[in-house]
Formats: sequence, C-alpha cells, structure tokens
Amino acid sequence: MKKLTYIFAVALIVAGINSTVNAQGISIGGGISYGFDIEEIGIQLSGTYGLNEDMRVGADIIYYLIGDESFFGEEISTTALEVNFNYNYIFYNENDLIIYGLGTLGIHYFSSSFSFNGFSESFSDTEIGLGLGAGLEYDLGSVKIYAEPRIFLSGFDQFQFNAGVRVPI
Repeated sequence: MKKLTYIFAVALIVAGINSTVNAQGISIGGGISYGFDIEEIGIQLSGTYGLNEDMRVGADIIYYLIGDESFFGEEISTTALEVNFNYNYIFYNENDLIIYGLGTLGIHYFSSSFSFNGFSESFSDTEIGLGLGAGLEYDLGSVKIYAEPRIFLSGFDQFQFNAGVRVPI
C-alpha cells in the first residue's frame, strides 16, 4: 500500500510540474455528503486545482453529523470523518458543463465511546480509503454546482453521494 501511495504522489507531482503553465485555477467550496453505509449526512469542504484542460487535483474533508445519543440514560458519542485527496480526469467540458472521472485516496477516521453504570469503553479506527466515482459540475457564472457519486473500495467501504457549490478564486 505504501508503494501505491508513493507512485500516486509522484504521478501528481510530475503532472503538476508539466502543466503549471496551463493551469485553470483554483475553486473552493462546500456541500453535503451522504454515506450509505453509515447512513448519516456529513458536511463537506472541498477545493480543486486545474492542472490543464483534462486534469485537476483536489481535496475534501467530510465530517459526518452523527453526534451523541442517549441509550437507557447513558451517553454514546460517535465521530466519523474523512480527509480525501482527489484526481479528476475531465471527459467533457463544453457549454458550462464538466463531466469527470474521480479517483480518491483518503484517510478515514471513526471513533465511538460510551459509559454505562460507571463502566466506560471507547473504540477508534483509522484506515486508508481508495475510491472511484464520477462527477458533474455546472458553471452558473460566479459559482459552480457539483454532484459526485463515489464508492470506496477500502476504508469505510461505502457508497457516498456528495453535492455542493464551488467558487473560483
């Protein structure tokens, strides 16, 4: 897995060096995410950087709104979040519409703790996630709206749907 991560990082650096002259700019934004396995809504912050007409890289952070629950008067606290690094290959870019393939390498974190009659227990897990998906982005002028379904083949092992807005800076 370390070798795959190294190859991915080198490929991104080389692509960035070769295409800095043709960069399309930076967009930042946010939206919502729904994880179908954990069945929770998350808040997503994201950004993209255009390498050239066909490629861009980006990152996003998703914090799932799981929160605390009470069970027989005892508290259960759960936290889940993702930090993802994305690669987009743009297949279509005309009439203010972009359609792209999405590859993701992420770090996924989950923790849960509870206490019951003076006894407390906690659990946490951090995994590397590898995901594939597609995206659709429509330019409304000063803002872009996007939708991205993707599936993680490792990490949280879930289908996920993201939607939101990005603003070019």
